[in-house]
Amino acid sequence: MARPNVVIVTLHDLGDYLGCYGTPVPTPNIDRLAADGAVFLNHFSTSTVCSPARGAIVTGCYPHTHGLMGLVHRGWELDVDACTPLPTLLRSAGYQTHLFGFQHEHWDASRLGYDHIHRGSSTHADHVAPVFTDWLRERGADDAPFLAALGFSEVHRMGLNPSGFKRDVYEPADPADVEVRPYLPDLPEMRADLADFYGAIKLVERVMADVLAALDDAGLRDNTIVIFTTDHGASFMHSKATLYDGGTKVVWIMRWPEAIPPGIRCGGLTSHVDILPTLLELIDVPRPGHVQGRSMAAVARGDAQGTGRPYVFAEKNYTNYYDPSRMVRSPRFKYIRKGLRTSVLDFIIPEIELCTCGFRSNRAVFEFYSARRATEELYDLETDPGELTNLIDDPAYADAAAELRAALDAHLEATDDPFRHLRNDLLMPATTYEDVRGPRR
Repeated sequence: MARPNVVIVTLHDLGDYLGCYGTPVPTPNIDRLAADGAVFLNHFSTSTVCSPARGAIVTGCYPHTHGLMGLVHRGWELDVDACTPLPTLLRSAGYQTHLFGFQHEHWDASRLGYDHIHRGSSTHADHVAPVFTDWLRERGADDAPFLAALGFSEVHRMGLNPSGFKRDVYEPADPADVEVRPYLPDLPEMRADLADFYGAIKLVERVMADVLAALDDAGLRDNTIVIFTTDHGASFMHSKATLYDGGTKVVWIMRWPEAIPPGIRCGGLTSHVDILPTLLELIDVPRPGHVQGRSMAAVARGDAQGTGRPYVFAEKNYTNYYDPSRMVRSPRFKYIRKGLRTSVLDFIIPEIELCTCGFRSNRAVFEFYSARRATEELYDLETDPGELTNLIDDPAYADAAAELRAALDAHLEATDDPFRHLRNDLLMPATTYEDVRGPRR
């Protein structure tokens, strides 16, 4: 059997805000894609911001291994020699490699292994998708399989205050119909912001209809793997740039009619580092030795439905400032270990990592979150899905804390994490920017 084509659609800042993940935003075309394949319902990013998270998707490695411990536009870059990225791996296996729109893993996309880089008038979904669909219609018969990576700038904010999620082509939802999650304050400003965010999602939904229809029209539906994912959580408080579920819980959908039965629902924990080894096993391409993720191909094929990892891990290193933190999550509990923050933000409410339009001066927001800065945090996700009550000092949860501390320590050692001394020195006074900066351009 000929190897399948691969289409990977990566959104910006979506989290898990889709209808098929339980959010009341209409996404029927994406929901149909999910119904026709496998949905990983408890999927997590390895990081809290774009470049480190995307690096994990294309290498199967954690950020401290693949080198992107910060953002590309701040000077970091993927270590393509230590962790060969997906386009290079597939090119070596005989694939044509194409990038449409946005990538944020390297300052030079060709270094990732893309032979063809297709640019539209912008990286917005409604400008990128037509470039892909036009290319597909004009491609003609070709025996070589292709990798097409589609990167949309949606649903990233159009900017910081005050623009939010506003474009003329977005159709905001009714603020009364949005879901205000437990980690967000239910305020009129919050509902208005979510309503605009839903409008951006609905644009992606319309664009995905065109992408999927183009594959059907080209006769490629059955022998094309479609992967739909995002880098990390949405840009709200207690979300993007944090290790809470709002910042790390994301979507992963896979469709391949020739090998993945419809209706697969995996409720087990999965990680961004699992996407690459899963794909490689499905298309019979050897897995490189550097890959740190686990293949979920058996789950996708329906052979081990519902199974996953005992734990997922994520990390935070640099955003706009140095703030090393590590996270381990089991199905029920979340444990976060933090180092020394070297920022003026240490003196304000730490949970408000990304304040949105009109929120900085809103006293209700400051009252909603705790101002206590802790080097360890423990949350019972069954009783506290918003992760608002830190149980690290509660004797009733001592066993859970001990289990997750040990799991995180083992992960730090196994992956040679440069922050593994957090285990013994939570404040890390001797660790500096220069100690951990990694490869930089």
